[in-house]
Amino acid sequence: MLAHSHLGTGYRFFVASPPRPRNISHLYRGAQQALSSLAQLPSWPLGKLLFAARTSPPGPRRPDRGTFPTQLRWTILDTAGVNPRRIIKGTTYLITRRTTQRMFLLRPSKVVNACIRYCLAVAQRRSGVKIHAVVFLSNHYHIVLTDVRRKLPIFTEELNKLLARSLNCLHGRWENFFSAGQQTSQVALVSEHDVLAKTVYTLANPTQAMLVSHGPDWPGVRLFRKSQYQALKPKFFFRREDVGGKLPDKLMLKISAPPIGVQEQLCDDVVQKAASAREKQLRERASEEGKRFLGARAVKAQRIDRSPRSPAPRRGMSPRVACRDKWRRIEVLGRLASFIASYREVREKFISGVTDVVFPAGTYQMANQFGCRCEKL
Repeated sequence: MLAHSHLGTGYRFFVASPPRPRNISHLYRGAQQALSSLAQLPSWPLGKLLFAARTSPPGPRRPDRGTFPTQLRWTILDTAGVNPRRIIKGTTYLITRRTTQRMFLLRPSKVVNACIRYCLAVAQRRSGVKIHAVVFLSNHYHIVLTDVRRKLPIFTEELNKLLARSLNCLHGRWENFFSAGQQTSQVALVSEHDVLAKTVYTLANPTQAMLVSHGPDWPGVRLFRKSQYQALKPKFFFRREDVGGKLPDKLMLKISAPPIGVQEQLCDDVVQKAASAREKQLRERASEEGKRFLGARAVKAQRIDRSPRSPAPRRGMSPRVACRDKWRRIEVLGRLASFIASYREVREKFISGVTDVVFPAGTYQMANQFGCRCEKL
């Protein structure tokens, strides 16, 4: 708003007055009334589900289940255009997530590294995944893991949630920590060769990004050797056990040997040699092109609100499967396409009011949150 004034000078000028707060409570009340009216129409198929969810007595709530009415309303209505993810027990994945605007919010430091280890240990404890290789760069991370209990969504949710909250607290931020335009990348690794290739890619990522010339020189979290690593609870965010904290003050982060077709006692040496060979190729390429590595000291001196100067790839493909064998890759992609088509068909029946349906094998959300039946592999 602008208000004009003379102040006896003969000149008229305008002074900006603070805007009046906009009252949007009527919009909220309207949405609530519409949803209540929808729930009171048992003749409509979706209204039947909402009516049943509202009138049915509450049952025992499991830790990994949400409340049925809330999840039903928001999940069924708002995820029509999202392709479902097929979660199969025993699958090995490459997990990738980047920060918002590619900012250096994961910049390595003693405090940040300890926080990352603890968040990894908590997520592993709650999901039971086997972690094979981990690398956290300044603006994204890569994790190679095996989902042995079909709890991969729990792992990614816990890890991203704890990292975002704790590191936002450390940096004094309030906005979203990870990129809001993309989901966590989950690439299924089909063969043992694919697992080894992605493990090497993960470990050589600091060298490929021209940050350090050798992977072990990376000052951030970079783990792949089979062992147990102690993870202490960060004091700047988590509450201690003696003052009511629910999480343990100390956890053990377990790194397991990847399924690459060799004996477990030989996995570390095989992975190390393959990663060193890949880093050597990257150093030779950088030397031919006249490029220099940034160095660990310069990495730790970067500001967290800065981003890489190179443009980010946009509107590209988001792969779900990594397989070097062409024909096997075609076969796996065909099964995935068949799963998505079958899931959408059954989902439409479920929304239309047919609750006695069977979702295809690999369905996660409808089975774990809504108790729907699924086919067995």
